[in-house]
Amino acid sequence: MASSKLIDLSALPLPQLLDNLEYEHLVEQLKSTLSEQNPDISAVLKLESEPLTQLLNTFAYHSMLLQGRINDAVKGNLLATATSTDLDHIAVRYGVSRLPQEPDDRFRSRIQQSFHSLNTAGTAESYRYHALSADSRVKDVHVASPSPCHVVLTILSYESPNGLPSDGLLNKLKATFGLKADTVDTVSDVLALQKVRPIGDRVEIKPVTVKPYTLHAQVQLAPGPGKAQVKAQVLAKLRDFFAQTGVMGKAIKRSALFATLYSSGVEDVVLAAPSENVTVEGHEIPWCENDIAGVIFEGDV
Repeated sequence: MASSKLIDLSALPLPQLLDNLEYEHLVEQLKSTLSEQNPDISAVLKLESEPLTQLLNTFAYHSMLLQGRINDAVKGNLLATATSTDLDHIAVRYGVSRLPQEPDDRFRSRIQQSFHSLNTAGTAESYRYHALSADSRVKDVHVASPSPCHVVLTILSYESPNGLPSDGLLNKLKATFGLKADTVDTVSDVLALQKVRPIGDRVEIKPVTVKPYTLHAQVQLAPGPGKAQVKAQVLAKLRDFFAQTGVMGKAIKRSALFATLYSSGVEDVVLAAPSENVTVEGHEIPWCENDIAGVIFEGDV
């Protein structure tokens, strides 16, 4: 399934098990408890130089460290917050293992999709999961069925800036789905492949279609100091924009480009190209050919 249809783990509220770490609050709690038991020392505890006050400060500090350790243990047991080897152990519950060089975010998303691997009916979600699980170089997969029993998998890769997969990756995916005759040697191989590609499905694996566009923009900087910082900020936002839109099926809106190029310290933006929105189909990816080189800053010193 598309990542947008997965539960957004980052939007989940923090679990109640997590304690709010506030050092000053812990100190006041200790002082209040001790004062209730010994009212005569209340005035003394207001002195920072008092050894008893310093001892309570030490207790509060170590209590905060312990609470922090408990918080870390809770986070390490949650799919939304676990990282590194903690995430590997959570994945075992789902029957999933990390691929070589697979980052936490990709691994976490694949764990969420792992139940689709149990579906042997050839759903779009199961095809997507198996393609992502075949190799960590697969960035995304678009699944389409132009006719009954005809499945087309379009592959977006991490291997190149524009997302085009290598022949080696495409061949590996073809082997994963049993499209290469030399990969099926035994009855066990046939049965294993039927869990990935149901009998009767004709699977076609294609590279993503790159839809190029160019960017030509003039950014007028406002008078005053700090122009170098403004320029750096605009370029950083533009790089983030390219990263966020470098996915299949994501259209390039001129309004979004204007919003990206505008920043505090920018007086005006003239966007010459693209002259209209760049529409993108589900199996296509938009690609800015000239990257940030298409932005000219005026008023720069």
